[in-house]
Amino acid sequence: MSEPKNSGRARRLLQIFFDTFLVRNIVLVKLLGLCPIVVAAVNLKAGVTLTVCVALALLPTAFLMSLVGEKLKPVIRVPLYTLIALGILLGAGYVLGTYIDAELYASLYLFLPLLAVNSLMTYRVGGFAVVSRPPEAMADALGSVFGFGVVICIVATVREFLAYGALWEIRLLPHPPLAAAASPFFAFLMLGFMAALSQFVRELLRRFVAGEVSVSYE
Repeated sequence: MSEPKNSGRARRLLQIFFDTFLVRNIVLVKLLGLCPIVVAAVNLKAGVTLTVCVALALLPTAFLMSLVGEKLKPVIRVPLYTLIALGILLGAGYVLGTYIDAELYASLYLFLPLLAVNSLMTYRVGGFAVVSRPPEAMADALGSVFGFGVVICIVATVREFLAYGALWEIRLLPHPPLAAAASPFFAFLMLGFMAALSQFVRELLRRFVAGEVSVSYE
């Protein structure tokens, strides 16, 4: 009896993860977390760093709120998870600037504290995690992190290559093909294209599952 129950629970967690990661991508569908992508994600190193920082802040706060959040009044709950996320991000910023890459920290130090009050954080922690059990809250938080991370790293990679002719700050081209790719406007264009492509793929999959689209192997 326990094996089918555990199997059903695992499927439920996977469904939550992929729903948050792909079907309702936190960036491309919900339009959350745009600021660091548009302004700060000008190279892949920055994109990966911001993804790690989002994970460090979102995962523990989502877990904590799934345990005690519903027992707290909103006037206490919101400042609590905001301060926890802020403390984690300030600590991460200190480690990044002191021990890892001071130059990278200098380019991101304004955005790290802002992640604590980012719409992505308040929407997932203050919304889903508060009314969910810890496993579901963590599956949703992981889906949010992966959804944010994939988008920001794709945008950062394309912008770095076109604007600087480099990848992970390693020069690949002697002359950058499109310096304007570093601008926020180009990032908005990329996000719009990716959102449209995501919607097209979701609609195609929906029609395929519904039997409206057939695949021929002939």
